[in-house]
Amino acid sequence: MPAPHETNPRISPPGEGEDATELGIMIAGKPYLAMDPYVDRIRAGQAKKVWEINQIVDIPARMDAMRGFLNMGRDVCIMQGFFCEYGFNITLGDEVFIGANCTFLDVSPIKIGSRTMLGPNVQILTPNHPIVPEQRTGPGAREWAEAITIGDDCWIGAGATICPGITIGDGVTIGASTVVTRDVPARCVVVGNPGRVIKRIKEDGTVEKA
Repeated sequence: MPAPHETNPRISPPGEGEDATELGIMIAGKPYLAMDPYVDRIRAGQAKKVWEINQIVDIPARMDAMRGFLNMGRDVCIMQGFFCEYGFNITLGDEVFIGANCTFLDVSPIKIGSRTMLGPNVQILTPNHPIVPEQRTGPGAREWAEAITIGDDCWIGAGATICPGITIGDGVTIGASTVVTRDVPARCVVVGNPGRVIKRIKEDGTVEKA
């Protein structure tokens, strides 16, 4: 199997004494060592890049810089304060809007469809950890992540949290501060903690209570 840097030009190759094995395991969604030297260097380097991009006040210039960092379509707008861990694991469709201070923990892939909007302080979190305490042995323990997919034409309200492994269908509305812990079918309105479907939006625009 090719190493990650051999198939993704956004990933820098291993340096002397580094090994790409753990990064490949991470991207595959399997238990990996987060403090592996190569993974740690990649993460630190990407944090520096996203911080530098956030310092660009002019939106068009910031988006030009972001285009070399994320996989993104046309007319994307990401407000300042955006944070992610890797960047190369994020794919955005066309005309996506991401509000201020959003956090994407993209240990596994995060994919967001076209025309989807995120309010400020939304958290999209792919990492996962063992629930057995004896398996959580500090930074040296293995952890893993589960990919998140959000469809086209969604609206994710301010402060919402999307948990690992979630798929959100097209046309979904997620209320402010909602915690999404399970998959959401298309054309639904979800609110609460944990999030629950309260409405379904029909093709003719009428609203049906769940």
